[in-house]
Amino acid sequence: MTSECMNTIGSYRCDCRTGYTGEPYSPGQQPTCEATELEIRLMDIINTITRENTTTKEVVMASEMIAKISDGEGFLEEDPQRIELLISSLESVVRAGEASINVTDPVVRSINNLMNLDQGILEDGMIEGGRAVAALEEQITNFQTNDGNFSTVLDNVGVTAVKIDARGVGSSLGYANLLPENETLLMDGAFQEGNTRLFSDGDAIPLNRTATSISVPSSVLDLLGGAGVELTAVPVTFIIYGNDVLFRPSMPTEVEENIEEEDNSTVTDRIASQIISAIIRTENTSIVNLPPGSPVITTFLSNLTISVEETIEAHDCVVWSYNENTGEGFWTKDGCERMFHENRDLTMCSCGRLGSFAILIRVRKGPVEAQVTLYYITLIGSIISGFALVGCLIIFVSLKSFRSKQPTHIHINLCLSLLGFYIAFLLSPLAVGKEIYCTVASVSIHFFCLATLAWMSTEAMNMYYLFLKAERSTVRHFIPIACLLAYGLPAACALLVVFLDNSTDFQSASYCFIHPGYALYFGFLTEVGAMFVFNFIIFIWVIRKILCRPLMVSKTAENAKRNEVIKRVRHAILFWFVLGLSWIFGFFAAVDTKTLIFDYLYCFFISIQGILMFLLLCVASPAFKGIFCRTDSTQTKVTRQTQLGSGSQSNIPMDSMNNPSTSVT
Repeated sequence: MTSECMNTIGSYRCDCRTGYTGEPYSPGQQPTCEATELEIRLMDIINTITRENTTTKEVVMASEMIAKISDGEGFLEEDPQRIELLISSLESVVRAGEASINVTDPVVRSINNLMNLDQGILEDGMIEGGRAVAALEEQITNFQTNDGNFSTVLDNVGVTAVKIDARGVGSSLGYANLLPENETLLMDGAFQEGNTRLFSDGDAIPLNRTATSISVPSSVLDLLGGAGVELTAVPVTFIIYGNDVLFRPSMPTEVEENIEEEDNSTVTDRIASQIISAIIRTENTSIVNLPPGSPVITTFLSNLTISVEETIEAHDCVVWSYNENTGEGFWTKDGCERMFHENRDLTMCSCGRLGSFAILIRVRKGPVEAQVTLYYITLIGSIISGFALVGCLIIFVSLKSFRSKQPTHIHINLCLSLLGFYIAFLLSPLAVGKEIYCTVASVSIHFFCLATLAWMSTEAMNMYYLFLKAERSTVRHFIPIACLLAYGLPAACALLVVFLDNSTDFQSASYCFIHPGYALYFGFLTEVGAMFVFNFIIFIWVIRKILCRPLMVSKTAENAKRNEVIKRVRHAILFWFVLGLSWIFGFFAAVDTKTLIFDYLYCFFISIQGILMFLLLCVASPAFKGIFCRTDSTQTKVTRQTQLGSGSQSNIPMDSMNNPSTSVT
């Protein structure tokens, strides 16, 4: 007992015994003597184990005491400084160098208990990142000086330390945390006994049901042979951590340091997977950097969920870098890169060193109000533009004065392409987080956008043949050829990108389109730029010919043709201007994630394209205006004739006024 209690009338009073500190307490108050006793025991361990004549029994008892104390989360959560005290006592036990399993097992249990804590508690206690992890790895190295093997799987950590016969290893040595049949990854990272397995050939790992795996090339094991280690007993250790509580970076990330004060968004780096480690180390030899061409291959299933107002900016393979001298650690992607894998739910990494590996996600959380405003601007504008394009199609198809002309066929396909783009664009947010649907949405947006631009180029070619070429030079079957090229080439480009590109992870992407990279630059922007240049050259050529050709007033047909071309060039340039601005602002919005100005401009210009199309192709068309002019003219003519003939011919039917075959008797 750490306190003495005395009964009083209707109550009692307790005081701490000699050697313990704390305030007296009565019923309803929190006792403090027990916590003080535990702190004293931890300090005794630090002072006792550091002596030179420490016995194995004392180290074993100390490790068991630390494991027992760490099992009480309330004790550590009351005062984060106690975590510092517990980790220091754990480091003292590890430095004793005992290889006994009776020390190693309590150390692993202590680490497992610490991983149950909230990471905010470690931050409040200013615990330096990686000290507990380094202590665990050092104790496993101590154990590897024995001849036996050690394997344990707890709720938050799994450890396998074995002696490997390098001669029996295939192309690589593998270790994996497997998912049970028909089960998914547990979001809390908990492990189950029997799900962690060692593979003598890493190629045999069933990646279709693997939460985390690592494959170490067999050539790496051979490196210890040159250091005098028997290749029949190479010490190899694998560790899997269910969360990153103990991997607290000692310094802020570069992105966090560069956030502008006026930016209301926040950027955080989060570990989005389990953490897996590979250690090949003896008392005198440690392998860290690997020879060229022999990387470690790791795979991960993501266990991160993001909210609606959050967007993922980066998805990187990282390795933990720890400095034992300073006690500082941080995640770095130096030497690591993502690899393509046919299963897009799985992230595969290649790293040129040994260590602890994970997936790091960079998440930006922006103001909810701004996201809602952008959403409604895009939604309302796109819906209005969609209806405007439907109106264009109805007018083009229903009126003979429109549909009989070749340019109208081009405009119909142009409207269909733009309408398809709007439909895919509006439905794409519903596909976010669903890999297959998000991929389909990206391909659709890609295809319809390029098809829209291709039909604009077709319009430019049509003007070229209309005005600059003689009638006999006109291409036969112009529209069928244009359909083949304007739909076929964009479809081929979109499909090639989706099959060849492995840089965009549609499973965790915050929007369904190609992310900045080679696929975006060469699979989309290059084609857009080429069509812009092509149309610009055609427009300049046509305008130059119009201005330089001698004006012959007597030739009214020539003048009418010239005016028609000028009007179409003017409309095409205006639409290209709006279309170009839309995707320029869209590109900057994807690249510049710190401000929202480009997002607003992109949403506005992308939303008015259908409205602009209706105004240019329908409202401004003389044929469209002529419908209303003829209606007004007919009504005026009928009224005037009725008034003039109301005296002597009032009995003549109205429908016979303009019919030459009607006779009056």
